[in-house]
Amino acid sequence: MEAGFGWKDITPPLGIRLGGYGHRLGKPSQAIHDRLAVKAIALSAGSEEAVIVGADVLGVYKFFAEGVKEAIRKKTGIGKNGVFFTTTHTHSGPETIVPMWPNTFPYDEDERSMLDRWMASFKEKSVEAAVEALANLSKASASYKTVDLPGLAVNRSYPDGPTDPALSILSFDGAGRQILMNYACHPVNNVDFGISADYPGEASARLAERGIRSVFTTGASGNVNPVKVDREFIPKLGGDLANAALGSIADGAPLPSKSLKVESGKMEVKLRPGPDRAEAEERFREAYDACKDNLQDSECMVRLIYADEEYEISKDGRTAAETVLQAFAIDGEVAFISIPGELFVEIGLRIKDAARRLGYRGAIVAAYSEDYVGYIPVRKAFDLGTYEARLARWSRVTEEAGEQVYAESVEMLKRLRE
Repeated sequence: MEAGFGWKDITPPLGIRLGGYGHRLGKPSQAIHDRLAVKAIALSAGSEEAVIVGADVLGVYKFFAEGVKEAIRKKTGIGKNGVFFTTTHTHSGPETIVPMWPNTFPYDEDERSMLDRWMASFKEKSVEAAVEALANLSKASASYKTVDLPGLAVNRSYPDGPTDPALSILSFDGAGRQILMNYACHPVNNVDFGISADYPGEASARLAERGIRSVFTTGASGNVNPVKVDREFIPKLGGDLANAALGSIADGAPLPSKSLKVESGKMEVKLRPGPDRAEAEERFREAYDACKDNLQDSECMVRLIYADEEYEISKDGRTAAETVLQAFAIDGEVAFISIPGELFVEIGLRIKDAARRLGYRGAIVAAYSEDYVGYIPVRKAFDLGTYEARLARWSRVTEEAGEQVYAESVEMLKRLRE
């Protein structure tokens, strides 16, 4: 096997809006706590190649990911299914998906121009990181290990809900050490107006200090948060992950490193319909007039943000969305599968269990990858009416989506072992 690494800085300019938190009310960013990056690990074995591009952003839509992939393919000749695009889902990067408050605080011309310029640069640097990784391919040995780190995360949807404490590490030792790491927890510790890669950036920075280059992938954590949501917890969470990764590298189980197989498949998910447009606009106008000057009140803010969301959805007549799943397997022993949304942890755990039953040593489930279809909850969330199941642009799929993603993922894992 051969492996290579590449990376580029994608830190946006101050003043760009940050995505993921409604309480920011469309206001500009005010500080840079730490830099954002796009990184890539390239792999080659036999006649197959793959490159995993990972970015410190909230997410990407399929059209953006496909544009990056096509540019990489043109520059390198890599196979059609060989380019993967994943994101850490930091809530302190630009609004690359679901820009919030579209009707209450719409972008002005200067804000839109700033975001568009940065998005163009982000695309260019994503391609450059992948090309660099493929150009740096050199002989490497691979190993894999998981280590449980309980007590760092909590199920935010219901008190009795599970978490996934496993930190998974795919390590490649050749001309330097590079690792693909995965942990299931929302990167939401930074809640202010500062640009930040959050705890995944902290973990990667700690590893870089030891000469280890890493791509962090966020696991199935649609309903999983850190046990503490504040900036002070970033060094604890990121540091614990980095320390565990260092230990895993030292005694990871070696892989034969002889074969690599990739798979990609399209999937259509049903979307819940929006309300009648005229009625949604009327409700939005009423909420706007009642709450626009009282958004410091949480009830008023929630009322307006959901009225805004329903009005925006009412303009979209789609009843389904075509998206994509991708996966690769090394030696038929370790699988990596990318999911295009905020998959609930229960479904991620079931995919991992299915992989073990199929004979895999382990599976890495990377959410927030290839595309963004919003939250992918379990039925219990719909029954309880949790935040993740309430109708919004980040919550459009139907109750069947979770089972559909599970079934499609298992079929893909089966094909990788054929």
